Amino acid sequence: MKLGSKLTAIGLALILAFTSPAVIAASSFEFSATAKTAFDKMKGAADKSTAAKLTSHYADLQAVQKHTIEWDTKIDKLHYQNEEAVLATRKRIKEVDADKLQKLEAAVVQAKKKYEPLFTLYDSLNQQLSIAKSYKNKTLANSLKPQVETTKAAVQIAKLDIRSKEAALKTAKANTAKTIKKLRDTLSEIDPIKIKIKAAKSSISSMKKQFTTETSLLNQAVKKGDSSASLSSLARMLASVKQINEHKQKTLTYEQQTSAIIAKVDAQLK
Repeated sequence: MKLGSKLTAIGLALILAFTSPAVIAASSFEFSATAKTAFDKMKGAADKSTAAKLTSHYADLQAVQKHTIEWDTKIDKLHYQNEEAVLATRKRIKEVDADKLQKLEAAVVQAKKKYEPLFTLYDSLNQQLSIAKSYKNKTLANSLKPQVETTKAAVQIAKLDIRSKEAALKTAKANTAKTIKKLRDTLSEIDPIKIKIKAAKSSISSMKKQFTTETSLLNQAVKKGDSSASLSSLARMLASVKQINEHKQKTLTYEQQTSAIIAKVDAQLK
């Protein structure tokens, strides 16, 4: 494994470690020992129906918070897999037809180098012919003309060969650029999904703020022994967490859609 891949793997492991269920659970709401004692005392003083609702709401809240942890674990795992995968895919896109283009470029360079002595000879013969004509040396001019004509024909063939190789390179570059654009356009389908994920996270953040505010109200109500207010707070907290989980479920779906797009591009790169 390359160093970059090792570092990525280590980074992913650390991230997942810090977002493990145990760590996430620590941020979930749960009564302190003192508050739990006050809560139980309040339930004991409440009527049977209210006491039952307090018990069930608190139990339901713990259960949905557990689901939140499960969603977070799934989302984090898939998100970091996607992050690593999209980087690898972008790298592969950059390398499309790289070997082919390199060979075609080398063929152009080699052809030019190969015919360089021929072009030099042609230029030299033309100069000699020009000088012979300027001195009106018909004998020399007549002997040079056939050589110039023969060399000229060879030069024309050589130039055709070079132009053919240059045309092949130009066509290949155009085709490669077209292929790369198509692949990048497909991969860019991830962008609107990222916007949806960002929106979902924003909604979750708002819900968490409401939840945090409500936990303070609940603790105050429990401290006062107000079973009605406590029940209302628990109900609102439960509703907030359920909404959070709905957004997290959507987020996981978005991450799955991202994975599918990356897979679609990778399939075209094979």
